[in-house]
Amino acid sequence: MGLLDSVLGAAMGSGQQQGNAMQLVMQLVEQSGGVGALVEKLQKGGLGEILQSWLGSGSNLPVSAEQIQSALGSDLIGQAAAKAGVDQGQAGNLLAQYLPQVIDQVSGNGNIDLQNLDLGQIGGSLLKNLFK
Repeated sequence: MGLLDSVLGAAMGSGQQQGNAMQLVMQLVEQSGGVGALVEKLQKGGLGEILQSWLGSGSNLPVSAEQIQSALGSDLIGQAAAKAGVDQGQAGNLLAQYLPQVIDQVSGNGNIDLQNLDLGQIGGSLLKNLFK
């Protein structure tokens, strides 16, 4: 992810919170085994209805930091936060704010094969979202 990290870092400039959030989301996706595996964990963690709104074409339902923590577990979030250089307490809030947007962007209204989506596609979608 070195090149992607550089591109994201350059694009972020002073947007440190967005940069931290992107790094956190990328780490979470990587540690989960891909977007499809992350989506599955969120579904199994009780966020099925909320998740469907992120994948669909309508507006995204909100999610709280506590819901994200409960669905994914403190260990997974803690590991991703450590690798992204984010405080674990801040990680839940960042994920609650940015994860719905990311999943919405990469899902293409639920029509994309989430199992085969790679980190490069996620990074591209994140950058596209930044420049809207």
